[in-house]
Amino acid sequence: MDGVSITKFSRTGAPKSKGGCATCRNRRVKCDEGKPYCIRCVKAKRTCGGYNPVKGRSRQDNGHTAPLQYALIKPKKLPLLQAAASSLTLRAPSSAFLGESEIEKRYFSYFQETATTGLDGTWGWSLWNSLMLQSSHQEPFVRHSIIAIGALLKSHEAAYLAGVGPRSVVVPYIARLHRSFALSKYDTAVKSMRKAMSVGMSSPRQTLLGCILVVCFEMLIGNSYLAIKHAHSGTSILEQWRTQTLTPIQEERPLLSPAPLVVEDEIVEAFRSLSIQITTLGNDNAAIYTKKTANYDWVNSTAPLTCTDLRETHVYLNEIVCRVYHFITTIPIPSGSIVSPKKLDYEPLQEDSSVMTNMVIYRTAFEVTENVRAQQGHLAQEISNWMRLFKPLLESLCVKEKANGATFNCASHVAAMMHIQAIATMILTAGVLVTNEMEYDKFDTLFLELVDLATLIVKLRQQSKKGNSWVGGPWIDIGLTPQLFVVVTRCRDPIIRRRAIKLLEGWYIEGFWDPALIAQIGLFIMEVEEEGLEEVDFGWGKQSIIPEWSRAVISRISEDSQKRTALIQCVLKSGGADGGPVWREKYVEW
Repeated sequence: MDGVSITKFSRTGAPKSKGGCATCRNRRVKCDEGKPYCIRCVKAKRTCGGYNPVKGRSRQDNGHTAPLQYALIKPKKLPLLQAAASSLTLRAPSSAFLGESEIEKRYFSYFQETATTGLDGTWGWSLWNSLMLQSSHQEPFVRHSIIAIGALLKSHEAAYLAGVGPRSVVVPYIARLHRSFALSKYDTAVKSMRKAMSVGMSSPRQTLLGCILVVCFEMLIGNSYLAIKHAHSGTSILEQWRTQTLTPIQEERPLLSPAPLVVEDEIVEAFRSLSIQITTLGNDNAAIYTKKTANYDWVNSTAPLTCTDLRETHVYLNEIVCRVYHFITTIPIPSGSIVSPKKLDYEPLQEDSSVMTNMVIYRTAFEVTENVRAQQGHLAQEISNWMRLFKPLLESLCVKEKANGATFNCASHVAAMMHIQAIATMILTAGVLVTNEMEYDKFDTLFLELVDLATLIVKLRQQSKKGNSWVGGPWIDIGLTPQLFVVVTRCRDPIIRRRAIKLLEGWYIEGFWDPALIAQIGLFIMEVEEEGLEEVDFGWGKQSIIPEWSRAVISRISEDSQKRTALIQCVLKSGGADGGPVWREKYVEW
């Protein structure tokens, strides 16, 4: 209340309400005294002037003294534009925006609520909870985009509550209404972006913010192909800016923004996370890698000396994962490899179908040279060191399922997700040297730890969200689904793999990854492999195992995310009668 003057209104001859808002009192009409804004003003689309504090004490009918009542008073208006980007931290986001309709305010508020409670699964939560909300006061296209995303999230929620997927052909009427508004508002946002960037004074920050928002909307609506194209463009723009901006003095911040007052660290981290997501789906030609980063001998270890801060720890993990994924994608495949994709029986009808050839980092055929072996050993040691240093922090944050009253919070979720990704990355790194699929059985303990932790995350998340367990959101960080993909395609333990598939069937869409599709892939691979089950006597009893000749690896996946159809192809490297390869295919809908 300090520094805010309260306007005193002089009484005229006509009677006026003593407790009404300032607007109704000035207009000499009866006020319903609704809080924070009266209904009369809202319906008339007028600005509700708020309520003055009642001076002194008032007597109630029962003779008791009521305490002083303070109402909401509008603060002094702040300028819409700030010169320095660092001044963003001085402003708290609000829902008030000049010329905005009531429905737009509601969608913005819904996004804000989701960014506060529903996006705590994302690691870079401050991008949405702070940077984007604050930027909406400076950049109209950010505001329009947030409202569009909020409306789309509301559409997803309405679909889930009706028991159908948000991208299903048939969705509830109310979900279609939310979606229609989202598309209309998104069109306004895109036009606003183009206007802001056509005046010749657009900054890299404006372009990158717009790119993130476009990628998120297209991901949420199911246009994976277009989202990936924009993500590639954004990473190229960011890399060009970094190259031009980075100076020898700034080499001490290689993982963050070289000029955080121009382009914030959160934006750089967002594109690094997007780069990781893209690499999991296909060859990432536009990922953020400098020549120095691509040389794996330039630093002994990227792991921090101490793992006490979640954000710092995550920055280092993201860098290690980036380097591991980039390393795997650059290893050549032996000429004439039998796991190379075979021509599909029929190709997707649409040209913009997302075709994930070889799944790139999930392939199993590598040309292992001495240089590859040395680099693999170095990266394996880095991820191992990171996990060792992170373990105390993980144990202090993650909730153990010992009581029904276990709670879930953002920090524990972030820590658990980081550990899950580290486990999956360790297995993928080790897989570079794997020549026999039976070798993956030695990772069953790690597979079990990953699935146990994922089970706890899903259970506590659903408990905390109750009816809204779908937890939609504009995901940028890699989520749970890609890690469970490693389990369903590499783990042959029947119990562990079935648990992973069950988790995927009840999980929600994360960025480019649709868990329903990955569950179908897991079921197909399991079906193919378990046709060749053999009983083996280990001395202490017989056990069914999948022999090497019956083990399959993914060779190609062609997905149409709009129609929610895919053609899955796998190969049994020695499954033929003569010991040769056998390809199997399955068309799935989800």
